[in-house]
Amino acid sequence: MVDRARDLFDVMPARNDVSWLMMISGYMKRKRVREAREIFDRAPSPTTSVCNALLSGYAEHGYLKDAEDLFGRMQTPDLVSWNAMITGYTRAGMMQVAQRLFDEMPEKDTVSWTAIVRGYLQNGDVDAAWKVFQDMPDRDVLAWNTMMSGFVVSERLDDALRLFADMPDRDLVSWNTILQGYVQQGDMDGATAWFRKMPEKDEASWNTLISGYKDEGALNLLSEMTQGGYRPDQATWSVAISICSSLAALGCGRMVHVCTIKTGFERDALVMSSLISMYSKCGLITEASQVFDLIVQRDTVTWNAMIATYAYHGLAAEALTLFDRMTKDGFSPDHATFLSVLSACAHKGYLYEGCHHFRSMQQDWNLIPRSDHYSCMVDLLGRSGFVHQAYNFTRRIPSDLQINAWETLFSSCNAHGDIQLGELVAKNVLQSRPSDGGMYTLLSNIYAAKGMWSSAASVRGLMKEQGLKKETGCSWIELKGDVVSFSSNDKAHPLIEQICQEVGNLSNLIEEAS
Repeated sequence: MVDRARDLFDVMPARNDVSWLMMISGYMKRKRVREAREIFDRAPSPTTSVCNALLSGYAEHGYLKDAEDLFGRMQTPDLVSWNAMITGYTRAGMMQVAQRLFDEMPEKDTVSWTAIVRGYLQNGDVDAAWKVFQDMPDRDVLAWNTMMSGFVVSERLDDALRLFADMPDRDLVSWNTILQGYVQQGDMDGATAWFRKMPEKDEASWNTLISGYKDEGALNLLSEMTQGGYRPDQATWSVAISICSSLAALGCGRMVHVCTIKTGFERDALVMSSLISMYSKCGLITEASQVFDLIVQRDTVTWNAMIATYAYHGLAAEALTLFDRMTKDGFSPDHATFLSVLSACAHKGYLYEGCHHFRSMQQDWNLIPRSDHYSCMVDLLGRSGFVHQAYNFTRRIPSDLQINAWETLFSSCNAHGDIQLGELVAKNVLQSRPSDGGMYTLLSNIYAAKGMWSSAASVRGLMKEQGLKKETGCSWIELKGDVVSFSSNDKAHPLIEQICQEVGNLSNLIEEAS
């Protein structure tokens, strides 16, 4: 659509603020920042409104240096300009700069105040957000809901309930926020009671409650929702599909898939993305690919779902090919995209490709790596046999993002039998997580594998002294349409005979396939 709009824009005999705004905003919505800047540079005398369109896009997509340059060149920045800069700084976690700019503003409105409150909340400082909220002169319902949502996200439901009681005016979002709080802390009895007393409900209310159930209770609620005259939307179906996906319940997932077709969501990108993930987790790559091919209007989430499917199943070449198609079609990859790409490279040992994409996400797409991206790179280096290079790489990772990378590196040391480096890495992990029983167990296993029994016994003794033990893992299996969990040597399980029989059947199938 934006390309067709560009063709029309280029042949217009005369242009006004609206036409410049439409093109710049259209490109920014698609994250096509470079093209938005090209349009802006063609504007003969951009007004404040046109400048704000580019400025807001810069701030939203993390181009803060460009935003600062533009803001500094604007002759008459207005309230929208100041608010855009504050929002950009808060999204980047630069709260000191945002607060300083907020203090310097010649005038403020509720958007300004709410932006600062939201910024502190997004950066985990609920108390600072609460202080600003209390100083706020005129609070609208959005400001109240923002603060209340911050309490909910921080698992301070009691504070959220007190704020709810003090609100002069409430809307449906206010009620839904508290409902989300109950669901988030796993109090489904409280959530259901709150839901039943809500004066009005919408699809979001139903979706929130449904998302709290992890079993067939969600599907029962879905049935109640439709019988009550509410029409399931894309979020409803996505939640239902996600529940089937998390349980790896293929039969349930197929049933929901049929329902999405009957209700006209067979082309919806969000619903189809959920179906792709569901079929992927059930091991049906062909079905996932068929769903992807049916989507007419794809978005980043859709591409991510299919790339993740290939990555999850070790099809690195297919994942990288699809990534190239995505970018050539004009879509901008995000953090989730690159996590799948790097994961695919790591599992297949594509060292060159992995390093290339890790650099590209920063240099070409302006994305700052997160903890999982660093861990993937450490895993890639370790699997490729460059354990010591992985160690040096991990040391250069920002300290607050290192812990997962150290754990990944330790697994590589274990795989390569590098005891000396493994001990060094284990110390780094245990400094941050002294109660990590799993790390002690892995360290003991390294010693045992090398025949260093006294060292292994020493680690086990230390675990016993501190009362530590590795958390017991569990497995999932589908029996006659129901998904059940079990653990190793769980002979007391009521379905142990059926589980053992099904596991035996699966083992036979694996042997036949290999």
